Amino acid sequence: MLTNPLLMNLALLVAGLFTVSLTYVRASVSEAWTRLLVRYALMVGTSVALMVNTIPLGPGLLYDFRTVPVALASRRNGWLAGLAVALPLGVYRWLLGGLGQVPACINLLLVALLAGWGRPAFTRRSGNVGPALYTRWREALQIFAMANLTTFVAFALAAKPVAEALGVYTLFTLLSTVGMVAGHLVVQTRLSALANAATLGQLAFTDGLTGALNRRQFDLDLPQAGPASYLLLLDLDHFKQVNDSHGHAAGDRVLGALADVVRQSVRPSDRVYRLGGEEFVVLLHHCQPDAALLVAERVRASIEGRLAGLAGVPGVITVSGGLVPARGAASLAAADTWLYAAKAAGRNRMFSWLGAGENLMS
Repeated sequence: MLTNPLLMNLALLVAGLFTVSLTYVRASVSEAWTRLLVRYALMVGTSVALMVNTIPLGPGLLYDFRTVPVALASRRNGWLAGLAVALPLGVYRWLLGGLGQVPACINLLLVALLAGWGRPAFTRRSGNVGPALYTRWREALQIFAMANLTTFVAFALAAKPVAEALGVYTLFTLLSTVGMVAGHLVVQTRLSALANAATLGQLAFTDGLTGALNRRQFDLDLPQAGPASYLLLLDLDHFKQVNDSHGHAAGDRVLGALADVVRQSVRPSDRVYRLGGEEFVVLLHHCQPDAALLVAERVRASIEGRLAGLAGVPGVITVSGGLVPARGAASLAAADTWLYAAKAAGRNRMFSWLGAGENLMS
């Protein structure tokens, strides 16, 4: 009876690929070479374990799910990745010998090439979650239907009848297809969990309307700000009039456009947060005082010149701000003081007090 050995082989396949799936730490990212090498080594180890527990069909004729990890590596990272898994297995199978020695090695190479057909030769990206393979199971069936034609060669070398080879070919093509779909599902489950965790993390620390970081992230980042960091607090001028005159939908567009303009006006190392309502804050990292003043003025000028047009609102929309050194929670209150001083002085300006002896900037 083949049932028990087949179930054992399938169980080893799923267990091995579950271990492989743990090497994915983020979905759809370019991965380090060391992580890829560890993953391919685990795939090779899984296939070797399957070959150790193989199912003998006759002298020198063996069957197991060894080609499934090869197919999955090719489908995920390209045919070169599949060959990286297939070649050590080919060497091991060659050493086992038998009449099926040459067809089995050719079968491994065919699976690697066919599974990677139409994809880049190699990619380091972990892959998107994408549609599950069971919705496109015909892809797996086509791969093994073509690669497993080597079964007929192996049976011919063993002088076994074609009818017997046809039955074995059909059965093991279907089983390999099931194994690939099951293995793919194991990996996709892991990638789906990682993608969901990333989405939840983004929702937890990102403002849904503007895409800026939220107050929770700001409270985490502010204590970590270094000595050469500055806090720029921004508040739109007369924002209530925008909502009253043009509606809240227009107000939402203004807030979203504001976040875009600010991100484009600051440096890549700076972080933009929405604290609530029309109030935003920027943490300027590794910044000299003069540079911080220039960034603040660039933000103000960009908002005055571009915001209304980007949001599709007539007129001009301006912002007022307060700029202070980032020195913990007290700096937010200090920036708020200078922000309201800017409002009181006529709006559309930045006020700052950057240490003792320095002058007010307006």
